[in-house]
Amino acid sequence: MAELYYMNIEDPISAEDYQTLLGTCASDKREAIHKFRFEADRKRTLYGEVLARFMIAKKTGVTMKDIEFDKNPYGKPYVKDQNEIFYNISHSGKYVVCGLDTEDIGIDIEEIRDIDLDIAKRFFHAKEYEDIISREIREQVHSLYDFWTLKESYIKFLGVGLSKPLNSFYFMINGETVQLCSQEDHTVYFYRYLLQDNYRLAVCVSTPDHINMEKISLHDLVAYIKSES
Repeated sequence: MAELYYMNIEDPISAEDYQTLLGTCASDKREAIHKFRFEADRKRTLYGEVLARFMIAKKTGVTMKDIEFDKNPYGKPYVKDQNEIFYNISHSGKYVVCGLDTEDIGIDIEEIRDIDLDIAKRFFHAKEYEDIISREIREQVHSLYDFWTLKESYIKFLGVGLSKPLNSFYFMINGETVQLCSQEDHTVYFYRYLLQDNYRLAVCVSTPDHINMEKISLHDLVAYIKSES
């Protein structure tokens, strides 16, 4: 069963607790976090890393600090020396989300904002763009984000990055039903969520099942880290 945890980067955090979170990361990740100019970007990257370590630690019994990551040739991270643990991180706006499964998983969250629909015309499949502009004006932006998150979750599931163009496959959405049209010979399943009213989340997994999604607080994360000491 896939699990999702999400956090709000706008929740207040003390300097001490921030250092506690940072202490779970490898040195290269800490250096990368420090290089971000804006605090929000530092928090998104840090919280995503800590969420992944927390979820993997709970599943495997390995302490958060001792978990090691690597990347495939396309840059998708994976857990070293673990053949049955797969994870994926996504963040947008104030939310950071991490998904964990025993098989490949891809997730994407996007904050819904006003956006030029031409982005769909340029990068999406023609059928998706036609679907978007066929809808009522007030539904078009939401429809674009539906396709966007689905497409990103699928590419992240495959772990091939943008080597697979977004217009090389397409989705057909009918209510809650999602159909993928792609040349890949495999079966995948998609789940969609709306966090508050303006965050769209999509999940791509290889097995149909209930997905457990929970919000976790900074307090609970810090408490778990201290319990490992």
